[in-house]
Amino acid sequence: MKQQDIKTEEKFISHNAWFSIFMACTFLFAGVYPILKQTNTAPWLSTVGPLLFITILIIFIAKGFSLSRLFVFTYKDEFLNTIDTLAYKHSGIALSFFIGGVYTTSDRFADSVSHATMAMFYITVMLLVYGISILWQSRD
Repeated sequence: MKQQDIKTEEKFISHNAWFSIFMACTFLFAGVYPILKQTNTAPWLSTVGPLLFITILIIFIAKGFSLSRLFVFTYKDEFLNTIDTLAYKHSGIALSFFIGGVYTTSDRFADSVSHATMAMFYITVMLLVYGISILWQSRD
């Protein structure tokens, strides 16, 4: 593999991490806004939130585990491929802990929040942990 290809992939994974972090901030705003304004969830969020959650969850599962060999999602550089796979595993672990935390405190926290809003929070956790994990692992 050429040095130029490695630099291009490094730049792409960095952009991917920052894009993931900014998308997490956007989803966080979309999820928190109805709670702060004490209004109902936006009508489009009731359908788009769960669909986005299921789609992103399927992508994270496909990319992070053994199914990644069947798809062309991997990087050519083995080091970047390892960073990407570990970032997906970190996001899966963080999502598991977040869902467990919501489950244990569901009588106090999740009763006042809609399912669509919780789906947006789950997406936020996955994207934020993925982006931070890539940035943390690829620091110089």
